[in-house]
Amino acid sequence: RPESRVWTVMLLLGTCLLYCARVTVPICAVALSTHFDWDKKQSGIVLSSFFWGYCLTQIIGGHISDQIGGEKVLLLSASAWGFLTVLTPLLTHVTSAHLVFMTSSRFLMGLLQGVYFPSLASLLSQKVRESERAFTYSTVGTGSQFGTLVIGGAGSLLLDWYGWESVFYFSGLLTLLWVYCTCKYLLSENGKSS
Repeated sequence: RPESRVWTVMLLLGTCLLYCARVTVPICAVALSTHFDWDKKQSGIVLSSFFWGYCLTQIIGGHISDQIGGEKVLLLSASAWGFLTVLTPLLTHVTSAHLVFMTSSRFLMGLLQGVYFPSLASLLSQKVRESERAFTYSTVGTGSQFGTLVIGGAGSLLLDWYGWESVFYFSGLLTLLWVYCTCKYLLSENGKSS
C-alpha cells in the first residue's frame, strides 16, 4: 500500500535522524574535551550519561504509546530532542558549568530517545499490515546504521570546517525539519480519513 510505503520512508528517516542526534557528542568528543578542558574521566561521564537516561524510558514509552498513539509520542520526543540538539551549543555559552550542563543534556537526550523504538513498535502495529510488519520494522531499523554513517561522514566534515557547534546545528535542524514534514503528512492523512 502507498500509505505504508510513505510511513516506512518517513520512519526510516526518523530513525536515521535519531542516530544522527545520538552520535553528535561521540563525534565531537575530542573537540569538546579540548574546548572545555575535560579529562578522560569527565568525557566518559558525559558520553555514558545518555544511556542512563535511555534505559529509563523504554517501558513507559511503550505504555504511553499504546495509550495515546505511537505517532504522538514519537513526534513529541523528536521535537524535544531536535530542539535540545540545536540549543546545546547556544546554551554552553550561557553556563560556566559545562560538564554539569552537558551531562544533564545527554541524560535528557537519552530520556527523550528512549521512547522512540517502543513508540515505533506501537505505531507499526497500528499502521502496517501484519504480513508487512517484519519487513517494515527491519527496513526502518536500518536507519540506525545509516544515521551513524551520515553523521560520521557529514559530522566529521562539519567538525573540521566549522567547529563542533555545526554538528549539533546540522543534526538538530534536520530533525526539526523531519518533524515538520511528518506532522504535515499526518495532518493531511487525518484530514483525508475524516
